[in-house]
Amino acid sequence: MNLSINKIKSIAVTSIAVLFFYGCENDLEQVKIVSTNDEERKPMEIQKDIEYIYTDSARVTLRLLAPLAENYPQLEEPYLEFNEGLEVIFYKNEVEDSRLSANYGINYPNKKMWVVKGNVVVYNQQGEELNTEHLVWDVPKERIYSEEFVKITSEGTVTTGEGFESNQDLTDYRIKKVTGIINIEDDVQDVEGS
Repeated sequence: MNLSINKIKSIAVTSIAVLFFYGCENDLEQVKIVSTNDEERKPMEIQKDIEYIYTDSARVTLRLLAPLAENYPQLEEPYLEFNEGLEVIFYKNEVEDSRLSANYGINYPNKKMWVVKGNVVVYNQQGEELNTEHLVWDVPKERIYSEEFVKITSEGTVTTGEGFESNQDLTDYRIKKVTGIINIEDDVQDVEGS
């Protein structure tokens, strides 16, 4: 009877050991998968205080300034991320045409698309200003758009709304759902006349 109890203990210990090692093997596989994903999510390149100049036929078309750029070319959908903000200056015939700034930006080179967020401001040559919290720039189509609240300030008028689409130099734009129009000159005259 003692022998059979020892056999049972031996079988139990062996079973527990096998389960333990099998469990560890699975955990190690999971660790490898998680580690690989973490490694993939690390930037392959980090640049500080950058200035990119883009040209077309030897003419400057765009200048990008940013305190930090992190490049992830190894991912299935590669991207370049600007966690500390950016400023983009657009040129037409080598003269500044419009300017964009934001607290955050991300460039998807395969999609040829940019997304900027946080205190997004766009100025054009006519002195108009666009303010929003989220803006998408479709590079091949040379279009910018947003589905969020926008405010456009032009000479004497402030227009607000939801959703927006424009050419990239902000000269031909449309607010999808206008929520307000304020004539600044009328308000200033009313205050001065009081």
